[in-house]
Amino acid sequence: MIKKDSYPMQCYRHAVACLTLLAALLTLGGCMGGNSNGVVADDDSATFTVQGTTAVMRGMIDRSTASAIIELMTENDQVRTISMQRVTSSAGYRELRDAARLLRDYRLTTHVPADGYISQDALDFYIGGWKRTAAQGATIAVGSWFDGDNYGVDLPRHNSLHYGYLTWFRENGLPEDFYWFSLNAAPKGNERPLTREEMVRYRVVTE
Repeated sequence: MIKKDSYPMQCYRHAVACLTLLAALLTLGGCMGGNSNGVVADDDSATFTVQGTTAVMRGMIDRSTASAIIELMTENDQVRTISMQRVTSSAGYRELRDAARLLRDYRLTTHVPADGYISQDALDFYIGGWKRTAAQGATIAVGSWFDGDNYGVDLPRHNSLHYGYLTWFRENGLPEDFYWFSLNAAPKGNERPLTREEMVRYRVVTE
């Protein structure tokens, strides 16, 4: 004999538990930088999707990116390559370089696939890779940086604001000439993709 309210109440409680779990998962999905469809918007925090020894990166580099890389490598120490599928911008050079230095620490290769795109703001992260590769057709953009007050291309070469960029490029094996070239590669406020010949000539790619 079934008690009057036991079966309906069990169903009710089970349904509530399922709905609560679903809401929690949707909230977690939002925190990971994607929407409910799993799509990462250009201004979402960068996400990393593990595919074997590769982690596919999408989104914007911000203050959460360094911790996301640490979490990625803690849980997936087999990862050897960060494939930058679409990395659109960064919240600032400190956040960007904090994350990029971890690429060296973990000896991670940065790669841009044939249908991949990285903006001029994401270039400093890409060149932090232990090795750097790009498929034919990959878009790696360059242009003048802008800090909210100044465009790099407008400043004289002796201005101290250039020093941090020049140091970063030298640390990662790129010639100083590439820095000055990148500032003038596109009209101010715009960007353009590097040609394959430019990637090789300026050692943007290492393989």
